[in-house]
Order: sequence, then structure tokens, then C-alpha cells
Amino acid sequence: MFVGLKLFSLRILGAVSALCISAMTLPLFAESAEIKQVRVGLLAHNRGLIASKVEHGVDLNVEAVFNAIPVMLNGQPTVGAVVNNIGYTSFGYAGLSWQFDIDIGDTGQGLLIVPFFGAAIHDGEIQPEDDRRGLGCRLVFREAIDIGWRFSDRYAISVMTDHLSHGGFCEDRNQGLDNSGVRFHMRF
Repeated sequence: MFVGLKLFSLRILGAVSALCISAMTLPLFAESAEIKQVRVGLLAHNRGLIASKVEHGVDLNVEAVFNAIPVMLNGQPTVGAVVNNIGYTSFGYAGLSWQFDIDIGDTGQGLLIVPFFGAAIHDGEIQPEDDRRGLGCRLVFREAIDIGWRFSDRYAISVMTDHLSHGGFCEDRNQGLDNSGVRFHMRF
């Protein structure tokens, strides 16, 4: 009884946390409705630091970044989608990203580091199947990081890895999903 109540409480806490992250960012999109940057990339599906390689394929990633919000530590509201080319798990996400630019000289070129934290909704399996990841619940956390090179104030390219997981809040099973690839960044 106690274990069941504890699991139920953790599931509720996880769902509420993910919804709060999304709910906090969605009104901010209205305040900062101007798109400041678009990121587009190709990702290796379920390939990353801790991926099991159960699912595979190539993912198309498209992301829109809005004006920074000072009250959110200058985080930029970010929405995006990752679509798998052969029918494995695809997802949409929303959250905050921060871009840190490290200039090299006065050329507008330099390194960039872009962490992201938010929530995602996926179309994959809840419980694992033969060739499918089991993500435990429909709404999960998404963390990502880009490390790349800025060619100018407007254009950059990066390598990116992301991770989807419920963090132990939804089910005992938490397989997660990792994607890694290359993205092109364009600022407006």
C-alpha cells in the first residue's frame, strides 16, 4: 500500500513538474513572440552517451528560439520537434535555452554553447516492446546541449545531443531516449 502510494505521488510530482516547466514558458512565448533564431538539424536516433540503440533511423530536428526573458535568467523560450524518418519515437518540446558565445577576436566568429531544459510529449511506447523504447509516460523531461562554431553573428553549426526521460517519476521502467547529430543555426 505504502509503495503504491509513493509511486503514485512520484508520478503526480513528475507530471506536475513537467507541466509547470511548460506552463512557465508558454506565457513567455506570448511576451516574446518574435522568433530570434531557427535551428535545423539531422540527428542519429537513439544514439548518444547512454543510448541502448534499440530504436534507430535519422531524425529531422527543427527548433524556433524567441526573445530572452530577463526574469528567467535570460533564458530564451524554445519550441521544437524531432521527427523520426522510419516511424520510431518522434516528439515535440518546449522549454528554455541559453546561448553562451565565446568570441575569438573581432571577427564575429567563436565558440557557442547552448544548454536546453524543458518538457517533451512523444508518440513512442510507454512500455518497452521488441524494437521500441519504453519511455514510461507520455510527458517527459528533455535536456540537450549544443557545442559549436559561430561563423558570424548570424550563422553557426553545432553538434548536439539530447536526452528524454521521466527521471523516475512515472514508472519503475525509465529507458529514456538519446539523439545526437549536427545542427545549423540562423539568427534573425
